[in-house]
Amino acid sequence: MEGTYVDHLKKDLGHDRVWAVGPLNVSGVRVERAGLGRVVKGWLDECPVGSVVYVCFGSLKELSARQVVAEALEQSGVRFVWALKAAPTASNGDSLPKGFEERTAERGVVIRGWAAQVEILGHSAVGAFLTHCGWNSILEGVAAGVSLLAWPMTADQFYNARLLVEELGVAVRVCEGGDESVPMAGELAEKVVAAVSGRGGEMGVRGRELGRKALEDVEVGGSSFGDLDGFVGEALP
Repeated sequence: MEGTYVDHLKKDLGHDRVWAVGPLNVSGVRVERAGLGRVVKGWLDECPVGSVVYVCFGSLKELSARQVVAEALEQSGVRFVWALKAAPTASNGDSLPKGFEERTAERGVVIRGWAAQVEILGHSAVGAFLTHCGWNSILEGVAAGVSLLAWPMTADQFYNARLLVEELGVAVRVCEGGDESVPMAGELAEKVVAAVSGRGGEMGVRGRELGRKALEDVEVGGSSFGDLDGFVGEALP
């Protein structure tokens, strides 16, 4: 995924003692807290393959444009799982449109707080991921082979989005920035629909291929497996 940059780093340093390890193979891990994993899995099991968009903007950035995202999901008619940062409090409120959950109850699940992201992304029903482009989320999305809807908000997320959109072709940029740059709900809805319709078109095909390669790389004989062996061998006396 970052081969060009790893090669450049080796050339710049003048040696090959650079190891690219990952993504960590967590596909077999199933973590459940407060029953959320069981509830979501049961709901996803009833959905067609690739028909669900997973929405999560990470654990640090609070998205103030929840209204726009909610309107887009409602207009799209697409099945979704939306992981909000935390449960509403007296200070932060909920900021979802009134009646949103009731109107979308048959095709959507809203999770407040922790979500079993790896398990959700790895489910066959999930075909797209609306993400803030944090590196952990990117690796999990890529390894799952889903189409990515990129909404970078800060720091390295802009560079991560560029890698996904312009170089790898496994993502489409839906917005850039936080509160100062918010898409129209209708435009976001169209991109959500496109990401799951026909399993994401060419972007979906590239995403699934990259996911296949990611899983191969961490198996015995794969590049990441070999790099980890190389690193351990170099570190041991």
